[in-house]
Order: sequence, then structure tokens, then C-alpha cells
Amino acid sequence: MNKEQCVLVCGVGERASAVARRLIGEGYATVLHQERPPRALRRRMCYADAWYDGIATLGGVEARRADRASEFLCGMQTRQFLPLLLRPLEEVVERWPWDVIIAAPDHDGRPARSLDNLAELTIGVGSGFVAGTDCDLVIATEGLDPGAVLRAGDVAGRRGADRLALDYWDVIATAEGDFVSRLNIGDRVEAEEILGFLGEEPVRAPVAGRISGLARPEQMALPGAPIAEIATSDRAPVAGVAERNKLIARGVSFAVEMETGGWTPVSIGAR
Repeated sequence: MNKEQCVLVCGVGERASAVARRLIGEGYATVLHQERPPRALRRRMCYADAWYDGIATLGGVEARRADRASEFLCGMQTRQFLPLLLRPLEEVVERWPWDVIIAAPDHDGRPARSLDNLAELTIGVGSGFVAGTDCDLVIATEGLDPGAVLRAGDVAGRRGADRLALDYWDVIATAEGDFVSRLNIGDRVEAEEILGFLGEEPVRAPVAGRISGLARPEQMALPGAPIAEIATSDRAPVAGVAERNKLIARGVSFAVEMETGGWTPVSIGAR
């Protein structure tokens, strides 16, 4: 087991954040990358706020935006926080010899570019990746075995499975404009209670529950896009790492350990 390995995790959503948090906790020199402004709503369950505020904490592990080389190197060397890089991926890959690159988008779909040959080991998390074609390994995120490792082929995605199981409700923007919330993530709301304002129009909660997600005030709301989320079940987490994402992160960690240690990881095979 070589914990001197340098690992780049692409994304700051729930999956990527869970993976990066697990890997740095196990001693790997781990770095986050997010080139474009993230639109994550569940901001207490990921590191998206670090992109805007410069710092965010998830389960006691901190991520800091690394705007200077000294901040990046400090995080890599001390493992005391996760550096977050905002530069284009091509530049990040060219300027540092990454041993492992992991792409973990929150929403299923083929990534913008192939990970093939970007590092000694490349891992795609979720559907949209094809092991043996655009990355070395794929990690399953849905179904009965989240965290399972595939060495060939891809996985079928079931986007929104957690919504069906735990009753998350989106609050949809009806027009373009600035959304200003009057409440915070974790607050309880009643049906029809005012969450905030989209321009001058009040935005009301469609159901009662706890606020699990809110759009950043810097983000322009787009018609038809979610600007908030409400969890109607007390089982639905609104902060920390969700159980499914813990299993996914464990699968990624296992794959990295086995591959870099020269072992063949358990595989469920191509479907």
C-alpha cells in the first residue's frame, strides 16, 4: 500500500466530496478539481461552497481553494486539508504527475472528456463511463451494490433513486432571476411557507419538511431548474455524507488500494 500516491478527484458534489474525504482520511495526497462554478443544492453534504467562499467542511474534513501554489503544496504535504483547484483540467494534468485521477459527477451522464491515459490509474464513478475505453475502472453508484468495481464495460444508471427512497422534493424556478433565500439548509418549513424570493416574487415550499438544498445567491436561477430542495422524510440526510456515498467512497478506496498494490480488485464484470 503506497500512501504517497497523488490523487486528483474531479468534482465537488456529493460523490466526489465523499470520495476525496475518504481518501485523504486514509493518508493519500488528495486534491479536488472543479473548473466551473458548481450548482450543487445540498451544500452541507459536499465541498461546493469552497469554490465560492474559499473554505468548506464536511464531516470534520476541510477543503480549501488553492489559489496559490503554496496552498496546493501545503495541502498535499500535510494532508491536513483538501486543496481545491479551479484551473482547466488540461493545465492541472500537465503541471503535476498524478498517480490516480477519479471523476465523480453527481449526475449520471458521459463526462466531457475521456480519462484514458491521463494517469497511471483512472476511475469513473457512475454511469456514463466505460471501463477499458475511457477509463481503467468504473465504480457502480446505484442498484443493490453501490461501490462495486468494474474492470470492463459500464453500469446502468438510475438517476434520482435516492429521491424515490427518501422523498426529496425539488423547488423549481418559474422564471430567470436572482433567488434570495430567507431560510437556511436544515431549517424546517411548512407547506406554502415562503422560502425566499425570485426577483420580487415569493417562492413557497410545495411540501412540509426540512430544507436539504439551496442554490447559491451568486447563481442566476434558470426557468425549470431547481433552486431549492426539501426532504419530507426524517430519514433523508441534509448534512454530512449519505450512506450510499459512503459505500461508493469505500469502493473507490478499495479499487485504488488494490490496483496500486498490484492486486486484482473484485469485479462484478461487464453487463
